[in-house]
Amino acid sequence: MIKWILIILALVGLDQVTKALVVSNMIYGEAGSIPIIEDFFHFTYTLNDGAGLGLLEGLADKNYLVFIILIAIALVIFSAMFIKTDFKNKKNFWYILGLTFLIAGAIGNGLDRVFQVDHYVVDFIDFRGIWPYIFNVADICLNVGIAIFIMDQFFLEPKRKKLHG
Repeated sequence: MIKWILIILALVGLDQVTKALVVSNMIYGEAGSIPIIEDFFHFTYTLNDGAGLGLLEGLADKNYLVFIILIAIALVIFSAMFIKTDFKNKKNFWYILGLTFLIAGAIGNGLDRVFQVDHYVVDFIDFRGIWPYIFNVADICLNVGIAIFIMDQFFLEPKRKKLHG
């Protein structure tokens, strides 16, 4: 379990360090966008007042506590699942990995909601050649965690249940 907790801490640390670097070194908005691959991949410092993929935009202005409560509920659920896991069973690898990414992503964005003065989430990864959304390391963790968790639950969990009947 300790190695997984260290991975969570490393992912949260990476998220928070990259956000701090963006806030302290970049100009906010499109004017400060740094093209890495012109018209495809940029670093663009922005603040997200909603949830991922533009959902619930503007809600943080009205009631950021909703986000904090939702993040807290998610963390309690993910953490309970994490703690109950048999870490010695190698067949649980993908399940644990998915939960690890989910917990790290929730903590990363949760820290912004709690400690940013405006309670917005700092975003900066801008793949404008693919979609209009700008995101951060915690968002990547959440999306990877969701994908791994779904894969595990639909494809691997039925096999584990068959084996252990």
